[in-house]
Amino acid sequence: MKRTIFVLVGVLGAMLTGITPASAAVDCSAGGYTRVYHSYIPTNWERGAIDGRSYNIGANMSYDYEICLDIPDGETFSIEVRIYNNGNWSTFEDDRPGDKVFRYSLAPNSFWQVYGTLTGPGSTYLYYDWHEKLL
Repeated sequence: MKRTIFVLVGVLGAMLTGITPASAAVDCSAGGYTRVYHSYIPTNWERGAIDGRSYNIGANMSYDYEICLDIPDGETFSIEVRIYNNGNWSTFEDDRPGDKVFRYSLAPNSFWQVYGTLTGPGSTYLYYDWHEKLL
């Protein structure tokens, strides 16, 4: 099942701004994404840096990201973005099945890492595409 999610991660914590099912299948190739990361992940095992970066450092600027995640049909990719900003940790989680689009914002002087677990047949590796753009 394909769904769309829009999320804003704030300075002091994660705030879910709205979840709606997509009226049509998510098409990551039509979104004008400036960075595409094609990778694979062992199934049923949490792994960090699924966006292709060990850590993301925000420096003194704020960032707004839109992500489109393309995964194999019928699978679920649980995403967790862990954000540290000014002494506070916050997380955003999305464990709904299917391809998804989500957005999050980061405050200045933050760093974050993206973790993920892709469900699927045991002892296999499945490929995914992480499409990303700054808004």
